[in-house]
Amino acid sequence: MKINLFNSTLFAGLIITVAACKQANKPTQETTEKPDSSKTIVAKVADTSNTADVFNNYIGLKNQFLRSNVKGIKSTAGMLEDKLAGIKGCTETAALAHQIATSDDIKAQRDAFLILSKDVIGLLKGARFKSAPIYVDFCPMADGGKGGYWLSVNKAIENPYFPEHMKTCGQVKEQIN
Repeated sequence: MKINLFNSTLFAGLIITVAACKQANKPTQETTEKPDSSKTIVAKVADTSNTADVFNNYIGLKNQFLRSNVKGIKSTAGMLEDKLAGIKGCTETAALAHQIATSDDIKAQRDAFLILSKDVIGLLKGARFKSAPIYVDFCPMADGGKGGYWLSVNKAIENPYFPEHMKTCGQVKEQIN
């Protein structure tokens, strides 16, 4: 029973990590023989050694959106792009960060941030690093009323999609770690 629970937990972690950053590569597996002739499958999880750096740069980017600072957004998105590029399977997410870094249109930057946030949330849920609580926040008004998520280190809502008019619009949906 304990082995089945362990395998189920390992499998769930593997699924989350593979889905993070829309990873295209499938993880490899090894099969080992036990003396009693039963087989054990050991999954190799994607490298997430840069995940803490990605998170720190993401929070910096979110804070620039709170200030509506286009120059700061561009600079921080460029740093985030470099960190995402260092994680296998995160090329599409790095491309979103690049899109934000090269745009002068804050609305277009926020639109790309909506998608980037979903990818980074998935990455962090599958990561193994220690941190203070990370909050997954949600604003139902973002993305033309479809809603949008973002990450925060504070429980108090600070909405990066509407910082001028609805800075406190939203709610904490989940806590990671």
